[in-house]
Amino acid sequence: MRISNSLYFQRSVSSMTDLQSELHKTDIQLSSGKRLLSASDDPASVARILGLNKAIDTVNQYQDNIDRATARLEHEEGVVGSVVNLLQRANELAIQGNNDVLSPADKQIIATEVDQLLGEMVGLANTRDANGEYVFYGFQTKIKPFTQLSAGAFSYAGDLGQRNLQISATQKVTDGDSGFDIFVNVDRGPYASVTGAAATNLAALGSGDITINGFSLGALPVAADANARASQIAGAINAISDDTHVSAVLTTPSTVTLTSSLGDIIVSSVAGTGLATGTISASQASVTSGVATSFAAIADGELMVNGVSVGAIPLAADADARAAQIYAAVNAISGVTHVTATMPTTDTVALTSSQGWVDIAATSTAATGLTTGVTSVTDKSSIFETLYQLKDALNNGQPVDQYIGDIQSAMEHVSTQQTRIGARLNMLDQQGEVNSGTKIAYETQLSNEQDIDYLEAVGRFNQQMLALQAAQQAYAKMQNLSLFNYIR
Repeated sequence: MRISNSLYFQRSVSSMTDLQSELHKTDIQLSSGKRLLSASDDPASVARILGLNKAIDTVNQYQDNIDRATARLEHEEGVVGSVVNLLQRANELAIQGNNDVLSPADKQIIATEVDQLLGEMVGLANTRDANGEYVFYGFQTKIKPFTQLSAGAFSYAGDLGQRNLQISATQKVTDGDSGFDIFVNVDRGPYASVTGAAATNLAALGSGDITINGFSLGALPVAADANARASQIAGAINAISDDTHVSAVLTTPSTVTLTSSLGDIIVSSVAGTGLATGTISASQASVTSGVATSFAAIADGELMVNGVSVGAIPLAADADARAAQIYAAVNAISGVTHVTATMPTTDTVALTSSQGWVDIAATSTAATGLTTGVTSVTDKSSIFETLYQLKDALNNGQPVDQYIGDIQSAMEHVSTQQTRIGARLNMLDQQGEVNSGTKIAYETQLSNEQDIDYLEAVGRFNQQMLALQAAQQAYAKMQNLSLFNYIR
């Protein structure tokens, strides 16, 4: 085949141009570190790269959400921890102030500190975060949540909303709690109170003529008048208050008020003492079991009431026998748990606590009939109201038994919220580690798809450079071939 000079020149130039183009492409790959410079290089790989970049962006957004939620929850956890500390101090002051030995001036000094704690508590409830948003407001984060409308009256201007942030494809986390849940919707402690009348029976009383919660006040001598009788009764009740959990104060010189922050007040009295026989009930929590369907032996620790094991329970013949076993076991530890058992039917058990809650942990519901969980009283009060009422009672020399129970209930409530915040922070840490691992896996896949293999690329670059140089040298030599060089 005859090849003209023009065709030779065209093909040579075209070949060198192609080699230069390939060399230039390799040079760009080396300088950019990317294997693919355009979608046409590998359409399938480019599609995978786009998907991986999108997945990495999504994981990055999850991590940003985790960082924001962690910052808010750590701030909230710190504030809630301060609330617990304030309540602990308030509890100490309430117990200190619940002492008739103190003078009115001493109680007013304690009331002053309680008032300071109240002011600090309101300040904590109105805490802002680094972005200037109120921490305990729900969705409406720009408006002050708590204000004191008048003496003892506090308002919550927020809502019950909780913001959820997506931290993985399947998980969300709440980044805060409403002020209503933390400060307002708080169970009150159990409390019973009864005030007697002026005594009309001033004669000497024998041991057992008056009993409180089953304990005798002992013998009382003849009283000069109703005032003396009231004083005798109050002193006798307070002398055994460690046993009865009932204390007494003189509401007037001739009348006695009995209070209990642990349970009921059961009074048995002869006529004329001013104390009415009967039971004054405190707020109580109760739960009734179902009928047991399994009668296997229950090991020690498999049935807990308020954190205390009822002990080992042997094999039962039937549901009636099992109910009787649980009834006996619960009542055997009632002095520790403050939970008592009754049997409304022959095969069920009702547990009642005058301390405000019944917490049941049962390995087998079938073997006990008892459903695991916490049953609490529903009487509610805000922490602010409780502190204000405590301060007011101390200033006026009134009994503060009730507020001791309320503060202790508030401490439990806020501590539970603190635990939930900690659980969310732990979940964020764990999910953050999972997301980091997922991101590394995606980035590894992305690198395999789009990043250049430098060792291979450098070798290819040298090979292409050598080919181009050879082509250029061949072209230079062959262009000197001409018939006219031999005709001269």
